[in-house]
Amino acid sequence: MPRSTPFTGLALATLLVLTGCASAEPGEESTPAAGQPTAAASASTGAEPDETGSYSSDELATVVGGITEADGSPLQLIPTEQIRQSMDQARQFLDAVTVSPAECSVFVSNSLDAPEGAGIATGVSSSDGDAIQTIVSAASSPDIGSSSDGGSASAEALGACSSFTVEAQGVAIEQTVEPLEAATDADTTVGTTTVQTSADGGRQQTMTIVGTRGDLAVTAVRTAKDALADDTQDELEDLIDAALAAARRD
Repeated sequence: MPRSTPFTGLALATLLVLTGCASAEPGEESTPAAGQPTAAASASTGAEPDETGSYSSDELATVVGGITEADGSPLQLIPTEQIRQSMDQARQFLDAVTVSPAECSVFVSNSLDAPEGAGIATGVSSSDGDAIQTIVSAASSPDIGSSSDGGSASAEALGACSSFTVEAQGVAIEQTVEPLEAATDADTTVGTTTVQTSADGGRQQTMTIVGTRGDLAVTAVRTAKDALADDTQDELEDLIDAALAAARRD
């Protein structure tokens, strides 16, 4: 999405790499990457704020690591260095992708560059034989709090790019994006629902919700083969609220 919803690229990078999408042929069923870590390095909860963000990566790892899904399942934390490597791999993968119309590439590339010193953390969980992936990412940077367009850039892009085509390695995937009326405890909440269909009949649905408070952004993403469950939005909103509550400094 455009810069007004920063760091959704964190979730995109994790999704591409952890599900093997960066190495799979488009249209193939993706599989989890081997050697996924089981936990991040131990997090510190009393760190001084970074010069470039109010929350360090260690603090955000503590926040994300304490979140559980509706069924009580914990999120699997990804080490910070692996997140950054995943973002590099995602950029390389997306370099080979062609989007038509070209201006709709914002919905594919997102923001895959974290500012120097930005705090970042990501957790992921899988269910139904990896057919469903849930990702929660948290990021802290002045760039997050500096956006003042109130989401107008996102709305404009959605209006022009409700439907577009993504092509990689000769395979075209049709993609539709619709705005989602999401509500969380964040100061600003935006959301989208995306459906991808391929010529071979494959279908994938993804819901993304981003909540921002000050210089903290929490992104919750769930993707499913075929269709998402009806309670997906409520569960993603709850994940964001849980992260914001854990990050609150009274």
